[in-house]
Amino acid sequence: MGALSWFITRIKRSLGLEGSGGNEKANKSESPQADHHPAEKSDEKTEEQEHEKEDPKSTKPENGAIVFIYDDGPITDYTEAFPAHKEFDAPATTGIVTEWVGRSDFMDTEELDELVDAGWEIASHTEKHRPLAAFPLLKDAHPKDTEISAEGYRQGHHEGSTVEISDGDTKVIREVAGLGGAPGERRIALTEPVGESFDAEDTEIRHPAEVMHEALGDSKEELEEMGYDVSTLLAPYDAYSGYSDLFVPEYYDGVANARHGSYMNDPDEYDPYETKRDYFIEFTTEAAVKQDLDKIADDALLGVVGAHSIKERVNEESITEMLEWIEEREIEVMTLREAISVYNSDK
Repeated sequence: MGALSWFITRIKRSLGLEGSGGNEKANKSESPQADHHPAEKSDEKTEEQEHEKEDPKSTKPENGAIVFIYDDGPITDYTEAFPAHKEFDAPATTGIVTEWVGRSDFMDTEELDELVDAGWEIASHTEKHRPLAAFPLLKDAHPKDTEISAEGYRQGHHEGSTVEISDGDTKVIREVAGLGGAPGERRIALTEPVGESFDAEDTEIRHPAEVMHEALGDSKEELEEMGYDVSTLLAPYDAYSGYSDLFVPEYYDGVANARHGSYMNDPDEYDPYETKRDYFIEFTTEAAVKQDLDKIADDALLGVVGAHSIKERVNEESITEMLEWIEEREIEVMTLREAISVYNSDK
């Protein structure tokens, strides 16, 4: 029997059949594949996921955040605002009117490129700086009227532009002749009479849909053709309404100033199409700004502030001072695009 077993074993080895059973398991344990431990690989993936969660651009800053958004794209954004922000390595967003790029006293692509390289964001400010809101009438309009009064209207329906007067049932399209009435009367002059009767309570004046698409779409397209990634909007004249919301989301991820008069945004309920923005040098005081910054830091809020750098008070010194107050409170500075990424409650 022993000789027969030895002979069978030799035949199995010659045919490659030896090693079944316990010996095969031993050989597998010594193979290179045995060095891969699924449990350890799973742990590594978990660590990567945890690292992503800790990315400062995907979590809300403990001391809150603030976004600077400058209006119109004047050369002073580059000569006054940019040096101050560069000193603190703090980004900002600048709202660019595409028709004004390269004009005298406005930034050209050379300056815009430098801002972008430093971390700034280019936002649309429409192509001709036209208001995007619908304005309720202050007074009834009659067929022979060549001027109409609008609530909240300041300016922006420039000579030659087209407006729509509508009460929901009846609408007329008219060309603007310019501003009407005495200064401050908020009246719009038309090139021809209204032609219909409208009750102020039910009627709005606004740009027609095709003009809205032109103002929003052309601006984004032209800025992108210049080489800029454009995903946000700064509404001209701080004029924004429910009518604006019918068009803006088609082109942009958020609007800087859908709500004017405050710049405190609740981080838990933030809607990028309802962003609150107000001014941090114009129309305010040092004491009020410091008080607001304290609240942003204490309650971890999102502040969105703006300024016209073309104004004398808005200069490198005053912007530097603001950035110093922000640094003292350890508030994080980010662009509007970054803020939407971090704070958008619906993302």
